Amino acid sequence: MKKIFLLLLALMYGEMLYAQDDMYADAWQKKSIKDMLTEIDGKWKLDENNNVTYTRIVDAEGLSKEEIFTRVTNYFTYNYGSGKSVIQTQDKEAGLIVGKGIYGIQTESSFSTSRLDTWHILRVDVKDGKARIILSLTEYERMSRAGNTIPTAFTSRISHEYPINKNGSSKREMTEAFYKSHNRAVKTLDALEKAIKEGTTSKLLENEEW
Repeated sequence: MKKIFLLLLALMYGEMLYAQDDMYADAWQKKSIKDMLTEIDGKWKLDENNNVTYTRIVDAEGLSKEEIFTRVTNYFTYNYGSGKSVIQTQDKEAGLIVGKGIYGIQTESSFSTSRLDTWHILRVDVKDGKARIILSLTEYERMSRAGNTIPTAFTSRISHEYPINKNGSSKREMTEAFYKSHNRAVKTLDALEKAIKEGTTSKLLENEEW
């Protein structure tokens, strides 16, 4: 009897953990359009080409232009070396690296589930002790399917969609796509800044005897 009780208790505990995971996983779904837009308000801007753009200056005191360039190159090699994410420009003398990549975003509405790939361009300029990161979100590549229908695909400029275009359709879905794309962009900036300051690979592994 005691074993049965313990088994039931363990099962109940497991269900509680799964429920908690679901709660955190679905937390964003409980955010309203207003909440999502308020959270990221003022954290992005449009450039002259109407791309959603982020700029970050990274201070890397004590590192030469060559060292920073190598670290940035390593970051691109790990993250932009396959599939649709590629390095487009790599000029060591000019201290310039440009890559084009994609963020996979999934959104849901009452009638359909959409897969949006958010295209972005990542540019890094380097010099002694400093780097400038410019990340631009350019367009959505969208695959949408309602029920058992054949999926439809189309591409659209992010600036043509809601919330940038206030007259855009599918406001909930496109706000969610924009919100998630923004968060992915910020994570990229954070990861690249860390790679510039600390390197991409483990210092412990780099310094091991081999």
